[in-house]
Amino acid sequence: MKVLCIEKPEKLEIKDLPKPELVPGQAVIKMEMCGICGSDVTAYRGVNPTMKYPINGLGHEGVGIIEAIGENDKGLKVGDRVALEPYVPCNKCHMCAEERFNNCADIHVCGVHKDGMMAEYFLHPVQLLYKLPDDLTFKHAALVEPFTIGLHAATRARVKSGEKVVIFGAGVIGLMAAYACINYGAFPILIDVIQERLDYAKERGIPYIFNSKEGGIEEYLKEVTEGKLPEAMIDCTGAPVILEQMHNYVCHGARIALVGWPHNPVAINTVRLMQKEIDICPSRNSNKKFPEAIKLIHENKIPTDAFITKMIRLDEVETTIQDMIKKPSDYLKVIVEI
Repeated sequence: MKVLCIEKPEKLEIKDLPKPELVPGQAVIKMEMCGICGSDVTAYRGVNPTMKYPINGLGHEGVGIIEAIGENDKGLKVGDRVALEPYVPCNKCHMCAEERFNNCADIHVCGVHKDGMMAEYFLHPVQLLYKLPDDLTFKHAALVEPFTIGLHAATRARVKSGEKVVIFGAGVIGLMAAYACINYGAFPILIDVIQERLDYAKERGIPYIFNSKEGGIEEYLKEVTEGKLPEAMIDCTGAPVILEQMHNYVCHGARIALVGWPHNPVAINTVRLMQKEIDICPSRNSNKKFPEAIKLIHENKIPTDAFITKMIRLDEVETTIQDMIKKPSDYLKVIVEI
């Protein structure tokens, strides 16, 4: 089978490797599509702080068809179309015992710590497979995993109906978080420095957008919230300039979910965080969100086609990633047909 391997930064290679054989508790999936995530781009650049090299198979946003599977308690069978949850837990640690599988003490994320999904066939635990509706296209289903990140972030920020939620970063995950907030009855305020992305979001139903290139964030947030400031915040950038000032962007008693990964440690103002009793909630991966994401995408609760910039082949991944690095504002979601 063909597999897109990443040996080291800036080195992708399609290799012919043995097709995986079925083992108990797992299934062999004929992979159909896999999205390119921002973490794949940073892995290629060599600036992903969690990446382990080398790995046979980039990617973790995969969907496919079950080719081989043993008896299982999920009722899955050969021929079922499935989405693959890429966060493989140990099922032994205290976090797994509490069913916080995304925060497993020994987690292995596909395409990051272990082999990834840009492969013709993939062996994966049955517990991490989710059946797709027959009329949900693989193209749209490839958005399930990134949508779970937005849903989990909104859950970590304890977003409530009627609240205003400021979201930093109008890339795919920021948009997914915004639609998660809308589905939870809240009003997202999307902030970025790229006006094209903000305009794109506004045209597709995001109620509030703001370009922070010239500053003025706090003033705008006060205007939108009639002086109160938002009750919640989701940061999808990891940018120090935002994290260092995050206490200024939310009201007293607010909750902040941190999704973006900073490249280095960031200094934050603990005095102001304590004075305002703000809850800081790192948001890693997602937990138990795949069924919800599949349902919402199937019900057209997010504009799936608007997210997809380009469909490409496996042999086009490297040149596409290189172009994404050069012109990030030209891309939202790229999906690889395998």
